Amino acid sequence: MRHNFIGMVISTAMDKTVRVRVPKRVMNRHVQKELLVHKNYMAHDELEKCKLGDIVRIEHCRKLSRHKSFAVAEIVKAARSWTDPETGEVHLISVSSASKKDFIQDMYLKEIRGYKPDSKAAKADVTTKEFAAPKSPEAPKNDVNLEADIKTYEQKGVLSQ
Repeated sequence: MRHNFIGMVISTAMDKTVRVRVPKRVMNRHVQKELLVHKNYMAHDELEKCKLGDIVRIEHCRKLSRHKSFAVAEIVKAARSWTDPETGEVHLISVSSASKKDFIQDMYLKEIRGYKPDSKAAKADVTTKEFAAPKSPEAPKNDVNLEADIKTYEQKGVLSQ
């Protein structure tokens, strides 16, 4: 059985490689308190589909380089983004450094605990040079609805034309 981890992509600066932060809860035996610790893994991303903030499942594979022995098996959840209605550009919603710890803790509680691997998901097969295509996520939904917000503000009298 291969090792599987679920974590968040924190770096995509390298070619065909992503850095994935995998959180884990550990009990401190002196204080008797549960702590959230993390470990960073380098994972192979053959198709370079991963973006910053994506939640991915990585699988253990043969050693590909000095630090890389995992491959991205599937993208569990795409990063949050919004589309500018005027230009059509897609912008990623970044997390401020102050709330990054809370964000990782929430991600752990919501995404990782309740995740069940999809039996139809493509396996990260590194026995050949061609990797199986990871499960493509649904198109990210536009989290910001500017037109509806403007209408509500106009009805309340906050905005004037």
